[in-house]
Amino acid sequence: REALPIEHSRCSHCNENLHAVWRCQDCSLASPLCRKCMRHTHQDNPMHKIQRWTGTHFRSAELWEVGTYILVRHYDGEPLCDTLKFYKHYLEEFEGQKDATEQMDLSRSASASQGGGDRQGINVDFEMLHTNGIHHLAMVSCRCRGPDQLPVDLVACRLLPASFHRIRTLFSAQALDYFRLCNLELKASAYQFYQLLRRLTMPMAPADVVDLYNEFQRMSRLWRWMKKLKWAGYGHNGKDPMNVGPGELANYCPACPQPGINLPDNWKDDLNRAVYQRVFVADGNFKADHVRQAKPSKDVWLSEGGGMAPTREEYFAFLKIAIERLTKAPCENTFRAIMNALLASSACDITGLVGIACARHGCYAPNALVDLFKGEQQKNVDFALLKALETTRVDPDQGVMIIYDIACQYFVHLQERIGNRLPTGLKVDRAIGLFHVHAHKDECFFRYATSFIPDAAVTIGEILEPLWSELNAISPTVRTATLAHRVEVIDDSACDSNHKKMLRITKVLCRRHIEASENLANLQQYFTELSEAAGPQAVERWKTDIEDAEARRLTDPKAMDIYAARVADGTDDQSASAANRPRSAIEIWLEFALMIEEKQMDIRQRVRQLGREPRDPDRQQMEKLRKALAPLLTELARLQAAAGAFQSTRSDTTEQDETMEDWDNVAEGINDGDATPDPDSASAAEEQSASADDDIPVERQTLCLPSNGNVGPMYDEIELALRKTQAKAHLNQLRELIAEKSFQYSDVIRAAPRKGVRTRGRAAVKDLNMRISFHCQVYSRCRARLVLLHADEATLQKFRLLKKEDIKASTAVLRPNTPGSTTLQLSWIWHSRMPTRQPFWNVSDPLHHKQFLPELFSVKRVHWLRARAQTQRWREECILVRYEMQWTVRYFMHKSKTWQSALTSGRPLTAGAAAYADRKVVMWRQLALISDKSFKNTNVHYESPL
Repeated sequence: REALPIEHSRCSHCNENLHAVWRCQDCSLASPLCRKCMRHTHQDNPMHKIQRWTGTHFRSAELWEVGTYILVRHYDGEPLCDTLKFYKHYLEEFEGQKDATEQMDLSRSASASQGGGDRQGINVDFEMLHTNGIHHLAMVSCRCRGPDQLPVDLVACRLLPASFHRIRTLFSAQALDYFRLCNLELKASAYQFYQLLRRLTMPMAPADVVDLYNEFQRMSRLWRWMKKLKWAGYGHNGKDPMNVGPGELANYCPACPQPGINLPDNWKDDLNRAVYQRVFVADGNFKADHVRQAKPSKDVWLSEGGGMAPTREEYFAFLKIAIERLTKAPCENTFRAIMNALLASSACDITGLVGIACARHGCYAPNALVDLFKGEQQKNVDFALLKALETTRVDPDQGVMIIYDIACQYFVHLQERIGNRLPTGLKVDRAIGLFHVHAHKDECFFRYATSFIPDAAVTIGEILEPLWSELNAISPTVRTATLAHRVEVIDDSACDSNHKKMLRITKVLCRRHIEASENLANLQQYFTELSEAAGPQAVERWKTDIEDAEARRLTDPKAMDIYAARVADGTDDQSASAANRPRSAIEIWLEFALMIEEKQMDIRQRVRQLGREPRDPDRQQMEKLRKALAPLLTELARLQAAAGAFQSTRSDTTEQDETMEDWDNVAEGINDGDATPDPDSASAAEEQSASADDDIPVERQTLCLPSNGNVGPMYDEIELALRKTQAKAHLNQLRELIAEKSFQYSDVIRAAPRKGVRTRGRAAVKDLNMRISFHCQVYSRCRARLVLLHADEATLQKFRLLKKEDIKASTAVLRPNTPGSTTLQLSWIWHSRMPTRQPFWNVSDPLHHKQFLPELFSVKRVHWLRARAQTQRWREECILVRYEMQWTVRYFMHKSKTWQSALTSGRPLTAGAAAYADRKVVMWRQLALISDKSFKNTNVHYESPL
């Protein structure tokens, strides 16, 4: 490829035995050509890159050197008018003389000269940006049909002029399309793409290439705008492209039930009305911020409000009158991410985004992607929610469920804030995603997790997180752009995300159906076994209780606490009344001290788990935890001073309670008889951590507490009461975790249909072991402090010494008819205060005439309830997926009919517009047929709507 072969030194195209010294770099299977053939073969490909043989090597050349130019044909009527024909004939004669001159020069010289064309007789001042670089070419055009016709003729030739008067710069449609795909798929900015073009143009001197960056940015925005108008049918529906309706340029989910689009007219008569409920997820994104512009008044907006972002005027008007009702969350979560976002940089005028998407398929809702200015406030989410309900055609009879990270707080005053703006009669349910719900208080898990909400099917509720990860890769490219440009790029990315979801929806639904069918079969069998083991009377009682709780959950979320694995001890009412009374300064100090003590134990456990040679990320995490704990110690000193307590003596900072067992094996998941980790490794890790600084690490500093012996005994009774509450709380945590661990083994790991499910189940068990280990350590230390505080015998009998055999999870609890279950003895942690009479439910003994223990009954009740919830969710999933298959096909057919109506509406259309509409009709119908066939082959219960 570097040299010119002798056998190719003559032109093989014209058969005139002419010297061939020109070759094209972009033509496939190209051979060297003479000057005339190179010009003729590239008359319709004027933006290829060529080379010329100099006698020793090939040099870079341009097509204008062989006389190539861009001939702009007319769009209407005869493409070549008499004037264009004359220009074409004249230029060919003129270039023919140059062809003959070059051949004479090549024949006289022993080797080819440098050659090269001259610009005499042809104007090459036009700059043309294409996918392979920037070209300089002549442009031949005619204005015989009006001075304003040239831009139209250029666009018809797929060339976009940078201006309408004195045109000198052109952009090819291929380059603009290619940049848009690079922006969407590679997350390349306009600057990066233009730098690529400069290097392609002049690899050895890219800085010398003409700077068209500003023009390129402007044309990419216009091209993106025109494409959206075309896809939305604005060349067919007769609407004004400068007055686009809300969300009309955006696309939405094909599998969500939308009245008037993909639902039958009689959908309200369906007995399975619950499947028509709309499920949205809301979330904030603090990565998509924007730096304040120096001259915002010069911003130009294109189709504002037509896509995923609303109009500024409507949004700002809502924010001015919106009600912000802050309230302490029922779960007492601090929501640190939101609070930190309030501390935004003064350089940013936008701190992020908040968006609404369909929770099941991950499609952004049009007009529901709004900017944040002072963190994630309620009014921002309120506006996004109202726009999502409007643009996605939610019918009040459908009902809606909102999944939000802080739903327990957000929905407290929802009706007061926007109740008058919600559709009349709309039932609003709420939930928290299955990832974020674990950062809340335990009660929130049962009250708001989608796993326990009727008609939620199998919805994780975290689908916005992967959408944000995609958006976060592109939002930095417009962090310093104009506000309008930023909105357009983010909007295009969100619309493209919806488009790709639509293209994959058929395979996704088929895969979901298969997964749902397998899981339902396994869970149904497991649930049946549980019900048979519990007995019909117990099952009837539990069923009545849970149905009553589900009926009351919207008005009384506490009703869902029935899922908790707690054992009543007769002190709940006393604890509730004590929590409601005002606390003294001493109680506030001691409560804060106990909280810090738990954080210290958490850090110490993490350090021991790292081993002798922790990784750098682990070290950094430990330092981060220590830095977070240090200011809390300062606050503790302030509270101690306010309580009037003074440290009298100092205990040894390395004191260890003799009553505490080594619970690290529990965190590692090691059972008795297994090889245990080297105990020196944990101590070495702590010593290494402690020796990193001459000072005592914050997690090993002794706190000022009566039980530590460094404060007066007058506070013993108060700490004793708090220690009882602490011990009870951690026992409750242990019961919940042990029950969940048993459930993971019996229901998830052993009954898993695939290896991936088993792997996730084992990962969940590993996390549960870590949490169990921590609560065991805190409880053991708390129990030891009860002894030091001289607790009475009744208290110590209630809070016994915890051993490893007390926290074992056993699936035999769930299957009492298996061998060995009759000798099963539950740990004391499950024992409640012994009742004075037999349980009122009077269940027949499943343990072969052995007295039915209330604590065993409680464990089995919890597992029956959770198994019932999972079975129902997967049953709902099977039904819902079948409906979503029908809705998807109906959506595609609706789109096909929409374009068909554009053809039959009687509105005059050009031949190109009619052909485009016909292509869209066929495309959408083909999608419907492909989906319908796939659904028939996958789901035997699928009923085709075609």
